Amino acid sequence: MPAPRSRTGFTLIELLVVIAIIAILIGLLLPAVQKVRDAANRMKCQNNMKQIALSVHNYESATGYLPPGGINTSSPKYLPGLDEYGTETSAGVWSYPNVSFLVVMLPYIEQANVLLAASGGYNFKKGYNDPVNQPATSIRIPLYLCPANPSDKIIPASGGFSPAPADYWPISRSNDASSVWTTLGLTFPGAGGCKGILQVNSLIKITNVSDGLTNTIMIGESTARQQGWSKGKQKYDEGTAWAGQFRGAWGSGSNNIACTGVNNPVPASPAAPTKVTNGTTASNAYAINAWNQGELYSFHGGGCNVAMGDGSVRMLKESISLSVLIRMAAAFDAQVVGAE
Repeated sequence: MPAPRSRTGFTLIELLVVIAIIAILIGLLLPAVQKVRDAANRMKCQNNMKQIALSVHNYESATGYLPPGGINTSSPKYLPGLDEYGTETSAGVWSYPNVSFLVVMLPYIEQANVLLAASGGYNFKKGYNDPVNQPATSIRIPLYLCPANPSDKIIPASGGFSPAPADYWPISRSNDASSVWTTLGLTFPGAGGCKGILQVNSLIKITNVSDGLTNTIMIGESTARQQGWSKGKQKYDEGTAWAGQFRGAWGSGSNNIACTGVNNPVPASPAAPTKVTNGTTASNAYAINAWNQGELYSFHGGGCNVAMGDGSVRMLKESISLSVLIRMAAAFDAQVVGAE
């Protein structure tokens, strides 16, 4: 009589049980893996901002002034201290190109070689999108990009030129509408008091920051600006949102942040979110992460990274009030406040 054969495989029920156990384990592990990934992205982002913030102090040590938050003007007026960017076209009449804060910072983050990509070197008297400078401003710089950015990090080409994007920008000013301040129970410091540390078309000394570097936001995230994002949802893609415009290009002096706040509620697509321009909607407004066009916006859960004037980096909570934010962004309002 032949010996019975031993069973070497799984029954269908056993196989299903094993698959179910594996599925449960994966379900338990995935959130943990995602949390680790998010934490790593947040730390990498903070390190990027730290390097940029330190470059500001390196610039100040070398020149005696804080760098401009960008150069972007159509006025023929002379800009004191910015001669290397301007051209006097006739007596007392000056012309300035579009130059970003991030272009100025390149030598101070050990990326001066990027400027050499332009034939004969970067021409600071011409705009970032001038054919002479396009080979430089089309180079992607990892330090300028947040690792949590979910986009493809590409700005659509126009005329054969596709500038490289960035996610970190200077805070040029706070909300400068007097009715917003008074509605929030604050004393309006005047338009001058609402300016930030890194001012567009202007150089200032570090000792002029009356609110103190530790208390004032200097650089922030406004991530994936070539697209339109609000409250974690994409409202526009690169093609439909900004046809013919280079939103988010690191070479463009048009890309800074004004901490004005965003009106609540955010309208349904295709309408775009609107910024707070008067006191009527200020009390219920969003302070951060409501619109990535010139406002603080990140893809880190629960907040947004910023670099303070002293070079330290912190995450602002998404629950921060507009009252606190506009005081932190204003460098000359004499109303010092810590983050919520």
